[in-house]
Amino acid sequence: MNRRTFLAALAGTPALAALVAACGDDNKRTFSSIPTGPQDAVIKITNEGGFVPAGFAFVNLPSLLISGDGRVFTQGAMIDIYPGPLVSAISERSITDEGIRKVLQLADDAGLLGAPPDYSLPDGFLIADAPDTVVVINVNGKVYEHRANALGFETPDGSPSTAARDNLNTFVTLISDIAKVAGAGNLGDEQAFVPEQYRFQALGVDPTQYTDPEPTIVAWPDGTGVVLADALQCATVDAAVVDELFAGATQLTFFEEGDVVYQLFAIGVLPGDATC
Repeated sequence: MNRRTFLAALAGTPALAALVAACGDDNKRTFSSIPTGPQDAVIKITNEGGFVPAGFAFVNLPSLLISGDGRVFTQGAMIDIYPGPLVSAISERSITDEGIRKVLQLADDAGLLGAPPDYSLPDGFLIADAPDTVVVINVNGKVYEHRANALGFETPDGSPSTAARDNLNTFVTLISDIAKVAGAGNLGDEQAFVPEQYRFQALGVDPTQYTDPEPTIVAWPDGTGVVLADALQCATVDAAVVDELFAGATQLTFFEEGDVVYQLFAIGVLPGDATC
């Protein structure tokens, strides 16, 4: 994937003709400082907000995350059954320095290494139940955040999109094929991500309200270092302590502590995640 290829993709969108005409091949950026720490997120793409049940926003996974130490995280295979696993699967693979630079070059070609433009929907529309697409890029000592509500959605009145929204949508679409962008030779094989920690929320529930199917209730074990009553907003627990417990749990496995039953929303801690 090079600048000319990306601009050719943009050229297929009439609204971006002026942007394409203004771009050239002589403006490649030098990436003098790319984060290299295992907890650094170089690029992260998420869908945030929208109309989702309580707790689900907390375990929202990025569609793509590239860490400073050369790992790519994507959403793992989804199981089309209910209840599904308590913890959603995450896939991990390695990426070379050259692969990361190719991804950053794509972002630069898209004009995303600068102040974000106005990504508002035309005529001030806001689709409240649609998520925001959020692209965060950390390079050369700066963090660039691009946020667009209902990206890729049609406006309620059928109004055309804007050049800025089309540009961001094209970038998100292109980067979803990470092997094509980074080069397949710059990526390792996919494997299941094995977290060192989990973060979770505990929501008090009345299990009698769940009847089809009924939940399974298990005791919250001693020795985790976490009190569920204190985990209503966020808690972090070492994976070694709860791996077996979480691996056997589903979305309808509830945990009892004292006289209260809790539903957990849990996810592995990824690079760049704030711990509780």
